[in-house]
Amino acid sequence: MKKTILYSIFALAFALSNVAKAEMTVSGYTEFFAGSADQSRALGADNQSGIDKAGLDNGNYGRITANYSSTMDNGIGVSGTFGMTARDCQGDKTENCNVVNWNFVNLSGNFGVISIGERFAAGHYMMSRMTASGPTAEPDGGVLGRFYVAGGGSYGSANEANYASNSMKILYASNTFSGFSFAVSYDPNSSNTGQSTTANGQQTSGSTWTSYNDLLSAFAKYSMEIDGVGLELVYGQQSGNAGRVGTNDFNDLDETAYSAKITYGPFSADYRKNDVGSSGQIKNNNAGNDEGTSICAEYGMGNMRIGACNVDTSFTDTSNNPNSSTTRTYTADYSLGGGVTIGAAYFDVEQVANGVTDTDVEGVMTMLSVGF
Repeated sequence: MKKTILYSIFALAFALSNVAKAEMTVSGYTEFFAGSADQSRALGADNQSGIDKAGLDNGNYGRITANYSSTMDNGIGVSGTFGMTARDCQGDKTENCNVVNWNFVNLSGNFGVISIGERFAAGHYMMSRMTASGPTAEPDGGVLGRFYVAGGGSYGSANEANYASNSMKILYASNTFSGFSFAVSYDPNSSNTGQSTTANGQQTSGSTWTSYNDLLSAFAKYSMEIDGVGLELVYGQQSGNAGRVGTNDFNDLDETAYSAKITYGPFSADYRKNDVGSSGQIKNNNAGNDEGTSICAEYGMGNMRIGACNVDTSFTDTSNNPNSSTTRTYTADYSLGGGVTIGAAYFDVEQVANGVTDTDVEGVMTMLSVGF
């Protein structure tokens, strides 16, 4: 009997040691910035307090990432990403806690791709967003905000709801047929980051609903190329359930978003818009018209890229007052090889609430990024 048990253990150990493992690569990324700003308006008043922020910053996206891939016996491809933030959640680093936090798996084949886990939604998967992909990844990267004092108002949404959120979700993306493709994602609880403390998605406070349940995102894309000119059109909608805080009932999510991108050789440009309306606002409180647009262009020359972006947002508050923001960036970066890139950005930000300029600032920022 004992010999039988020992033989069984040895056989199991041998079998496990010979199971085919997925191929894996490990990579990392770190970044450093220096910036300085001249702020003429801060917190709704002329800046007489000498608020001109400057200094060094190590960004938002330091990370270590493992990517893996293999194929099952039935021919279905298996791949995934497991990422960890390179900064801890202690002391003065808490504002960057869990900025990068990925763990998802993809199943791919003739049917398309099914992805499950901590990942972006269908809108991020499909739409052109040169606000993030251009030189220095600004203005979308958000590092610019480290060098000026922003207003405290609601100026409108620069991106669609749940953008850049890696809450637990499932996504399906089709293969491309004659230029057409589509992607659908379902997020049962947009506040669920995979931790047990976020499993309950019911919002219990706040004047705006942000953590939607049953968030469904559906986007379609058409791509074509004629005589070297590429065109990419994306259109999508999002819906989600809001709820109640105290005696206030909130509007469900009902959003439209779309983008258009054109490319010709080393030149590319895109237009993107998101319109969330009165979604997430207290019902019948008159607030809404929440939308954002961006126009960006980029030109590449060997290892160098130059780009420009304009992002406008708008929002109508409960008193029917208009609020808005405009962010302009002019950026450039240069690849030195070996994963090292240097870059620079000039930015101009204005935020307006009820006819009053809350923020007016111009500044410059430099970047050093290293991928390894």
